[in-house]
Amino acid sequence: MHQFRLAVATRCFRQPLMDSLKSAASIGVEGVQFDLRNEVVATELTDTGRRQFLHRLTELNLTISGTSYPLSRPLTDESEIDRRVSELRAAMTFAYSLKARTLCCKVGRIPEDRESKSRQLLVEVLNDLANHANHVGTVLCITPTNDSAEDLLALVQEVKSGPIGIDYDPAHFALTGRSNAEALRVLHAVTMHVQLRDGFRGFDGGGQEAAVGSGVVDWTELLALLGEIDYRGWLTAIRNQGDDRANDVAQAVKHVGRLLLGG
Repeated sequence: MHQFRLAVATRCFRQPLMDSLKSAASIGVEGVQFDLRNEVVATELTDTGRRQFLHRLTELNLTISGTSYPLSRPLTDESEIDRRVSELRAAMTFAYSLKARTLCCKVGRIPEDRESKSRQLLVEVLNDLANHANHVGTVLCITPTNDSAEDLLALVQEVKSGPIGIDYDPAHFALTGRSNAEALRVLHAVTMHVQLRDGFRGFDGGGQEAAVGSGVVDWTELLALLGEIDYRGWLTAIRNQGDDRANDVAQAVKHVGRLLLGG
């Protein structure tokens, strides 16, 4: 099977950062993803501190697989939009200084009306951030917010000034009752990061995140499709819910790793 690189989002360990790095190394991943708003903050790290931090990663045989940045409000909300855009631009610049190529972010639900003010604002902001990516080398990747694959692709295609990617989340499509196989075929050309996250659709129409292998995501099929499209990015274990997230991400890595070995 196609060779993939496995990573983990260190926030899932709920430990001090350096302890999280040791935990990541202990479960056998090659990479780690950092939250640049709450975990590794640019204003708290000097140039010397950044070099020491990167050296520590090297000692643990870890690579920064990517970064994330949670927003306080969606990019369709005009309130303090300039501040949020500035934060994202700064985070992209900082991510590149850490040698990370992606910054994953939920930008908010995509407005359906392409002529609406909120949709036009979102496209304008994404064009600004895509243009910034041309200069700093780190690309913003949109994490879905109850959006269809078709709507996500249409939005990305409206951005003309530079690259914008998709942070592909299998759990999102499982929770919203959509087919991962169909969604990935739609988004394959713009997928720049893939989450290892699972879930299922409830009988009442709601959704629930689940440990990888316990939800409805067909990981054998999904991994085969990723190989088919020649995906070269990272697969990052992420758990946003649950009481034992550290164990869940470790088991996610183990489960997917076993499948990759043919088991």
